[in-house]
Amino acid sequence: MSLLVETIRTENGKLLNIVFHNERIIRSLFEVFGLRKETELEKIIDVPTFALKGIYKCRVEYNEKITRIEFLPYIIRSISSLKVVIDNDISYPYKYIKRNNIQRLMEMRGDCDDILIIKKGMVTDSSHANIVFRDIDNNWVTPSTYLLPGTRRASLLQKSLINETTITENDINKYAEVKLINAMIGIDDTEGISVGNII
Repeated sequence: MSLLVETIRTENGKLLNIVFHNERIIRSLFEVFGLRKETELEKIIDVPTFALKGIYKCRVEYNEKITRIEFLPYIIRSISSLKVVIDNDISYPYKYIKRNNIQRLMEMRGDCDDILIIKKGMVTDSSHANIVFRDIDNNWVTPSTYLLPGTRRASLLQKSLINETTITENDINKYAEVKLINAMIGIDDTEGISVGNII
């Protein structure tokens, strides 16, 4: 079985959204391995001196126990176009390191920067992020049919900065723009992608 991974945004030495990362590890350990194990990453992770300034990606690999922790510099990749790909059987409820099914779909993106995965007519996620759409009232909404329960998504929902709703493939053109969000990328960190650039 592939290792699981948590990716945590670290700003000036502070681990962000750590409560949501702890919750996901606890849930994954129970559902994948049958382990009931409390996890407090903030007590396990020592931020190295070089990561005390700036933005870093803290990568925690684990199975029944944590196997590796590393800190990597992070620069947001520019995404300006998405290719719609359909996979009615895809499932990705846990954040595994090996993502062969998603990689296979990425190979179908053509000239686009990333993909927008449709499952049984419903909008889900991109290859590496949850999706949020801006509606005509400038509200941000996210599909209820996501693949991976993202930590950023959970945080934004809890703060009522986004709302969850049903979004079909046919609904896409009702929205003004889309953004990708994940542990490393917030709504305000990137420019929006015009729905006209969803191919």
